Amino acid sequence: MMIRNWIDSPLGTTVASAAVASGLALLVALFTSIPSHGPPSRALSSQVELLIRMEVFFTTLNLVLLVALAVIYVQLYRDLPNKYTASLLVLSLALLLYAGASNPVVHNVLGFRPRPNIGAFVFLPDFFIGVAILVLLYQSQT
Repeated sequence: MMIRNWIDSPLGTTVASAAVASGLALLVALFTSIPSHGPPSRALSSQVELLIRMEVFFTTLNLVLLVALAVIYVQLYRDLPNKYTASLLVLSLALLLYAGASNPVVHNVLGFRPRPNIGAFVFLPDFFIGVAILVLLYQSQT
């Protein structure tokens, strides 16, 4: 019974949402093919491939969390249609578009190759955006 109460709390719901989103993002990151950059015969080094997979993980995680946040904000806007809730909805949709446009899987689907100058700082902004999304997700349930 205590676990059920914890899961129904805002923190429990946020942790459960993050766990489900992390699982989906991990599956996408592990099972997506990463194309090489440059000539087709040129293969990616394992270090660059790992960095691209990390970027895929964080951008996919953000994408899934933002879908959940947008659903919450749509429900909130239906209950309280005002400028503030409309701006929250627009903010979540803008971040959703950012997460989709920055995801290497989307680049691959659209026929673009990964950036050749990739490093650890490529996925760090996505990590920090993910933390901000989790805060918004938690706050939207309190």
